[in-house]
Amino acid sequence: MARRKRRVAPTSYYSLTEVVQKINNGQVLIKPNALRDAFQLFGWGLSDIKGAYRRLQPRHFYKTDVSKAKAGVYLDFYKATINGERIYSHFYINDESVLVINSFHRQ
Repeated sequence: MARRKRRVAPTSYYSLTEVVQKINNGQVLIKPNALRDAFQLFGWGLSDIKGAYRRLQPRHFYKTDVSKAKAGVYLDFYKATINGERIYSHFYINDESVLVINSFHRQ
């Protein structure tokens, strides 16, 4: 009888601990389009976005992909329900060690 292969959960490129540390240390840049979309879709401002990111859990991780806009940059994508809202967002950490949140959408 053939053994079933166990599904291995994907892992994020960036550590959520590091992401939260960057937010707490003010090392975060929220791109204008992400801020605009969060406000238009959910009525959220900067502190709401930062709060949502602080609540992300490893189980919310969706995938890692390579940026089409910036060569050699990895993006982590997350899907989560935060404050009753189903969000989809992605981010990366740039060469200056700043967390860049460049997308914030409704799932």
